[in-house]
Amino acid sequence: MASAKTHKRAHRSSAKIFVFVAMVLAMCACLLVFTVGQAQGSGEVDSSTIGVGQNQSSQSSMDSATRIASVSDSKTSEQAISEAVDATESAKRSITVNDPDPVVVPVAIDSSNPTAIEKAAQVCTLDPLPTAPRVAPDVNDGTWSSGSASAYNITTNDDGAGNFGVDVTASGIALTSSSVTVAVPASQSYLLGSIVEICYDGKVVIATVTDTGGFAGYGRSLDLAPGVYKAFGASTPDEWGVRTVSYRFL
Repeated sequence: MASAKTHKRAHRSSAKIFVFVAMVLAMCACLLVFTVGQAQGSGEVDSSTIGVGQNQSSQSSMDSATRIASVSDSKTSEQAISEAVDATESAKRSITVNDPDPVVVPVAIDSSNPTAIEKAAQVCTLDPLPTAPRVAPDVNDGTWSSGSASAYNITTNDDGAGNFGVDVTASGIALTSSSVTVAVPASQSYLLGSIVEICYDGKVVIATVTDTGGFAGYGRSLDLAPGVYKAFGASTPDEWGVRTVSYRFL
């Protein structure tokens, strides 16, 4: 009897174990089915989003193309601007300032005579650029004469009656220590009031003929008043002496 009971209990225990294993296997099977279903569902494409996805892809492509074109246009524009700036800078660098033309600038003008100033402006430059080279006029152009010139002042001037130290001149214009004037031979009295341009040692003086004298017999063409010989660098008639000058009447 004891053996029979023991066998029955062992049979019941085996049945319980079998049922437990079956339940575990069933639960595993259910879990596997659920997991596979979820995985399959996550991989399916929602037909409601197909068009959107295509549009998005197309839009993305268009946006990329647009961006590329925009960047290209921007680069082209920047390049054009850069080239324009470079061209402008190059043009600026290529612009050169020519040196001023050489000019003849008088060292003295008879400023008391408006005609002398007017004539001076026609043959000389009265307001030159500081950097303009100073040159002498071309005295070989056929308009100039060459001759000897003496000098005089009030002390050596006479009135034609043997009286020296007077300021009297043939024109009636008084001789001063700064007169930019000259005397011509008495035979050329018709030149009184004329304007004469005198060149010596590269320097030019524009003077007025205001006097005549008896110096033609000494082979002299002009007699220079103080304002003229001083402009040429001499301080007295004796220092000047007699020198060869170029001259022309304007």
